[in-house]
Amino acid sequence: MSPTETNPAKFAPIPIGKINPDEPLCADVYLKIGDKFIKFKEQEDAIPSEKYNFFISKNLKDLFVLTEDVKKVMDWLKASKAKLVEEVVEQIGEEHRELAEKREEIKEVVFETFADLELDSGTVTILQDQVADFIDDIGKKKVPQLVLAKLTRQSHSVADHSVNVANIAVYMAMLLGHGHQFVLENIYMGSILHDYAKAKIPEDILKNTGNQKYNQAIQDHPKKAGQMIAKIEGINKQIITIVEQHHEQHNGKGYPKGLAGDDIYELSKIVTMANVFDNILVENINKSEKQRNRAAIKFFEYDKGKQFDPEIIEKIIDGLKLAYGGYTKAPSKKEKIELPEDEVFSVDDDDEKDS
Repeated sequence: MSPTETNPAKFAPIPIGKINPDEPLCADVYLKIGDKFIKFKEQEDAIPSEKYNFFISKNLKDLFVLTEDVKKVMDWLKASKAKLVEEVVEQIGEEHRELAEKREEIKEVVFETFADLELDSGTVTILQDQVADFIDDIGKKKVPQLVLAKLTRQSHSVADHSVNVANIAVYMAMLLGHGHQFVLENIYMGSILHDYAKAKIPEDILKNTGNQKYNQAIQDHPKKAGQMIAKIEGINKQIITIVEQHHEQHNGKGYPKGLAGDDIYELSKIVTMANVFDNILVENINKSEKQRNRAAIKFFEYDKGKQFDPEIIEKIIDGLKLAYGGYTKAPSKKEKIELPEDEVFSVDDDDEKDS
């Protein structure tokens, strides 16, 4: 078949959010540009996770496959999703399989939400219902806090990052004593939506990290996201505030307003910490799990009131060590994680602040 076709009867749409990044495809996939279907990837190729963020910036929700390949592709999607769930189940235990499944379902809807040309109230409502059900499950089933900390999957895709931040933030919030359904839902939704406006920044601007357009777009994205989200009925002020403040810093050197200390909403502080924590894990994705986890913990231990509220850090650091540091019991508060010299880690300054 020609790499370019114009007969729509030969093709069927496949939601991009259901395709696992970096996994070899089971069939050729096509992009629809105008009235043409252009081959994008061949069977056995993979779509890198970074490309998913590009699709979101272009408001692209579907790829296309030949109608004759639909059944094969649907079976492959089902098997691929099951594989992702199994990876998480290995971390959290068989008894929490349902939470792993719900994480994947939420991630798919996050992609749909971000890929819409504009925020769609119907899709956001579905997302809110999923989050409410997820948080309700945690309470009713008395899910151990450590399980939430393990409901993550390192990836460069904004959908995975958003869900990672949500689960890490809820874990941190519970360490701080928050347990009310309303509060945890707000943290989860604020985490999921925190990078909405950044996801809409054109790729050509994001790639040019040194120019003024990039700097301005990054500085503006929290405020723009808040404005976009505020238009959706049912999104409360707490969620909007979290999104607007997720790059503010304890020392007042954050953005967009340069807020400091107690002027920053407490739930925003939690999401800020979860965002940076996941960014460090992703920046070190090619290192061992132990190396990247301990690198993130070390970054928090040595912050000393710059980005983060030191009183909050003191309250959560033992919990982070239990969840991510390889400890089986809480270490002494004086015990800092010392990394060998070969366990170097990287935190790209732009990514740390901008994601």
